[in-house]
Amino acid sequence: MESTFSSPAEAALQREAGAAGLLTPLEDLDRVYELQRVVGFVRDLGCQRVALQFPDQLLGDAGVVAARLEESSGLKMFILGDTAYGSCCVDVLGADQAGAQALVHFGPACLSPPARPLPVAFVFGQRSVALELCAKAFEAQNPDPTAPVVLLSEPACAHALEALATLLRPRYLDLLVSSPALPLPDGSLNSEPEPLERFGRRFPLAPGRCLEEYGAFYVGGSGASCDPDLDPDLSRLLLGWTPERPFFSCCPDTGRTRDEGARAGRLRARRRYLVERARDAHVVGLLVGTLGVAQHQEALAHLRNLTRAAGKRSYVLALGRPTPPKLANFPEVDVFVLLACPLGALAPQPSSGFFRPVLSPCELEAACNPAWPSPGLAPYLTHYADLLPGE
Repeated sequence: MESTFSSPAEAALQREAGAAGLLTPLEDLDRVYELQRVVGFVRDLGCQRVALQFPDQLLGDAGVVAARLEESSGLKMFILGDTAYGSCCVDVLGADQAGAQALVHFGPACLSPPARPLPVAFVFGQRSVALELCAKAFEAQNPDPTAPVVLLSEPACAHALEALATLLRPRYLDLLVSSPALPLPDGSLNSEPEPLERFGRRFPLAPGRCLEEYGAFYVGGSGASCDPDLDPDLSRLLLGWTPERPFFSCCPDTGRTRDEGARAGRLRARRRYLVERARDAHVVGLLVGTLGVAQHQEALAHLRNLTRAAGKRSYVLALGRPTPPKLANFPEVDVFVLLACPLGALAPQPSSGFFRPVLSPCELEAACNPAWPSPGLAPYLTHYADLLPGE
């Protein structure tokens, strides 16, 4: 079962314009969209104009949500939809055009820093999680109570991880709970050690511990997905996780688990193939997949310098969302590199019908940078900002 806030990732490439998702029952709007928290957020800021960003599948609720927020807060709300690139990124350009002083982002989010400072609140939704079923599934896949395991989830299930950990901690001694890497308030002070931030999540590791020691148990997705390889958030985790550590996913509705080792192997093999295609390429198309994420201009300049140093020609293409018909207009290009947020860069897959491979910046870096470590040692970086000098 798909939640209101969670739709198949391939819909981002195959959806019809103007298609709105199922309407949320009116009695559930306050809970699903966390309207009370949103009102507190905008009132604390003291702003007068607020942008409300909805992905396509939630636009059917946008008018009612905006009306309720205006009535509760007395502020002017502007609805943002049909973003030029991925809806998981904060649409700072749309907020600028509306003259908004703050933005509320509804639905799945990559949590990439925006290109300019803007107060943002994220509402992931709260997908129901069958805690008892998930706890039994965890115990079945992790018989050793001393093995280190980290709990992960899709954003809409993050609210349930602590409750799940409470059920498991009496038996499991080395359990770590991740949380979404939400932006910290300006000027916030915290005496606790700064947690590790990776894959759009925070990991409160104990001193002397590293994430590579941990296996993973991921709550999210659907056991009935027709093509599970098309989930960019899970793909990001599988590509970056230590191959020697177990990684299980669990459907939050049924508790059905899947060993993700085979899928991770397919993804890594696909990435090695893409690196070789990039090495053999003579002409590289650099696809501008975002204008609203920080450091995209610096990353574009870095990729152009990288291809030039490797003796390749490059073209910068600003086409909006990449689709097979758009890219087919450039037959002279051998490979395309999508400069996008971590989720957007992983969205195109082999089954999407692209006539040339679509790479992430990390694969181009591995192909063109002679100082890049060998595949067995190189980290899989999912955000282009990590490739910039000094990062």
